[in-house]
Amino acid sequence: MLDGIKLPESVIAEMEKRGISANPIPIKPMIDTGIHFKKREPMRERDLSTEEFLNLFDKAESLKMAYVPHFITQCVIYYLDLFVEYARDCRLSDFKKHTRLLKAIKEEYLAALRHEMPPHVFEKFLTQRDEYLVSCGANLSLMYFTFGNQILKKYGRIDHEALYCYANIILAFINYVEDFDRNVNKRIAEKLGMPCRNHGDARLTAIKGVCNDIIKPYPLEKNNDTELCVGVMANKAVIMINNML
Repeated sequence: MLDGIKLPESVIAEMEKRGISANPIPIKPMIDTGIHFKKREPMRERDLSTEEFLNLFDKAESLKMAYVPHFITQCVIYYLDLFVEYARDCRLSDFKKHTRLLKAIKEEYLAALRHEMPPHVFEKFLTQRDEYLVSCGANLSLMYFTFGNQILKKYGRIDHEALYCYANIILAFINYVEDFDRNVNKRIAEKLGMPCRNHGDARLTAIKGVCNDIIKPYPLEKNNDTELCVGVMANKAVIMINNML
């Protein structure tokens, strides 16, 4: 008999023949020493309120953390509009789905801001957006030519180069925002002593998905020139933020 299971006689005989006992082996329970180890639970992420966020850092730093991604997103929308206009003006049916999606995402983004902000704050946002883009000025055109030259060097002359240029620029800005947010999350976690994750803007993620599909034939890798272009726009954002103080 093993643990309540009756073994066939032939099996018992074979076990005894080999010197193996067929009787159950009594096992004593482990002695309780009184020492118990609590199972360690993984650290949980928590959401951070705006007030908590502002209290973690001084005013200048917290404004920079909050507003740099905000201003860079306006560059995303700026080039998104250029992409949609070019595809429409050239009547490019192959990009009809992409332009429709990008327009819908932009409208959702603006509708969400309008819903979240009181009317006077939303109007101030529009003014700040326009001031920021004006401050970028010729740098916006220079960025287009820089990315265009990168495409030319890598792929030679291609049809509708502008579309692939715009899409690659948009991705460069979104990647910057994602990296910026990750760095902010890291700094907040150090202050709190626990993980705290900014979930980012789902609309930027959606735009990124559309643009990744567009650039499949002609993607550009990040390099010193492309990073410098994005960095200039980020510096313009910091100047705008410093003027708010």
